[in-house]
Amino acid sequence: MLFSQKQLDRLNRSCPMLAGVKVGDKFEKLEKGDLSEVGIADIGINFPVFITYEVAGDASSGLKIFDADAPFKFEILDVIIEAREGTDGTVKLTTITPTDITDAITCEGATSDKAITRAGTIDDGVSEIDENETLIVKTAAAGDRCLVTIVAVKV
Repeated sequence: MLFSQKQLDRLNRSCPMLAGVKVGDKFEKLEKGDLSEVGIADIGINFPVFITYEVAGDASSGLKIFDADAPFKFEILDVIIEAREGTDGTVKLTTITPTDITDAITCEGATSDKAITRAGTIDDGVSEIDENETLIVKTAAAGDRCLVTIVAVKV
């Protein structure tokens, strides 16, 4: 058990503005595996979501992270690339249109398969992905291998 009953009770009465929300009760349900209360956003908290996708094959034409099935509407805040063995190249996120969400992010697979790089820019005009939308990762060359981590918030 993550919280004692006393701690849960204290959470329930911790903030007068949240008196009707019963934060402690929500955590107690989550500890028991009840995911019906996962919508913690109703108390004004929006935790980041991490979406990780491994590019292990040819993504030069684009690989769909979500193929018209994004599970919820979210906004991309950051993109982190971890290079894997392969060639030195670039990676970017795009929409189906295709519209670039990020600039080309360096992926140094041949130089250093341990290198971490981040998006230098994210276009806020297209960084919001709707529920059931498509999100694509695209590499410059067929041999580029990487692990893509997208930091997003549910909108």
